[in-house]
Amino acid sequence: MAFHLKHSCLAFVLIMSFYSLASAQISGIATYYTPPYMPSACYGYEDQGVMIAAASDVFWNGGAACGQYYQVTCVSGTNNGVPYPCQGSQSVTVKIVDYCPPGSCRGTIDLSQEAFSSIADTASGAINIYYQQYVTIIVILILCLTQCYDIFSVKLYINIFVMF
Repeated sequence: MAFHLKHSCLAFVLIMSFYSLASAQISGIATYYTPPYMPSACYGYEDQGVMIAAASDVFWNGGAACGQYYQVTCVSGTNNGVPYPCQGSQSVTVKIVDYCPPGSCRGTIDLSQEAFSSIADTASGAINIYYQQYVTIIVILILCLTQCYDIFSVKLYINIFVMF
């Protein structure tokens, strides 16, 4: 019995360590911007890579969007210039690192050129998208699984960190 509970506990922890949640898909418009990507409103001169994006007022929320991950899926073109702009995987996950201010922001989300080109032809300039926030749950296991349960109930000693 104890052997079975210990392995059930281990299986649960291993499954949870790779578990991700995605919110509902929302339609919008994606555009792109070109380097240099620094400084950014969220991280200043700290390099965050190239799979990044700037949030419009739709979800910027006074900077609360900084560091959040979004999955962006190309749906179609927004103009007659490129009738079928979607290409590649058609979905990309980006980290919000900057703010796309009203007036200069032409879409819901402004992707880096590299992120945009991984899902659409850059000649299109703007695309119709579905986007959703992506939340990753990372479970850290303390290797002492012998303390994972007691006689009356299963107790998991894990720390759960939700990355936004």
